[in-house]
Amino acid sequence: MKSFDFEYDGILLSDIGFMVCKFNSDGSAETISSVSQITFNTVSTLNGSKHDLASSKYESCIEATFQICKDPCKNNDLFISVRELRDLRRWLNRKGFYKFKLMDDDYLDLYFEASFNVNEIKINGEICGIELVMRTNRPFALQEPNKITIKNLTTNGKKIINDISDDEGFIYPKMEIKLEQSGDLNIHNALENRTMSIKNCIAGEIITLDYPIIESSVKSHKIQDDFNWSFFRIANNFRNNRNEITISLPCTITMTYSPIVKVGI
Repeated sequence: MKSFDFEYDGILLSDIGFMVCKFNSDGSAETISSVSQITFNTVSTLNGSKHDLASSKYESCIEATFQICKDPCKNNDLFISVRELRDLRRWLNRKGFYKFKLMDDDYLDLYFEASFNVNEIKINGEICGIELVMRTNRPFALQEPNKITIKNLTTNGKKIINDISDDEGFIYPKMEIKLEQSGDLNIHNALENRTMSIKNCIAGEIITLDYPIIESSVKSHKIQDDFNWSFFRIANNFRNNRNEITISLPCTITMTYSPIVKVGI
């Protein structure tokens, strides 16, 4: 980890007079965290001469350990008081996961969702630094949300979305659909041969989807009954990230999603 600063839940470490550091005696050792490893579950066949893949999954989320101290350029007293320790724990040691960003050129558009355990580093009984043990809620980083706006002006118009995620699979984007014409809305993704269908849509209606929730601006539209519960997905595989979308009704679609980025701390 080469960054000296980070942002957590909208607050910079440098704004409170601290910096990322190392207390190792030779200055060379550091804790490295990478993308979580994949576990491959196999089934023995042919008397053990082959093991067929049954399933695979990420076994754990990213964890990392690093240290912080007071910035000597901003503080005359480099020891940390009990009051300052309490403020750090209130900020970092929380029961939920919050947005964490490294202030490093390679990571500026990336983030993690994390929380910390906060341990004291002492010299002669005085607190001189803090060891942070970070735990995230995913086995990889995320890129800042990618916003896509599609203005479909025709019936059965076709649009292309290129998924930039590093991981094969799919993501459910948040969506807002503004209907320009009444009818049955079908959004088909040729990459997965998957169709999201909503019947009895009304011109001027605004439909919002945030998996697993769907809502309509028209109270009389019983959208839960008219929805096929096949939420739209942005997908990719190793050789193809091209999502060819066919939209049955004129509408404006705004969607946001955070692409998966396979990096650690």
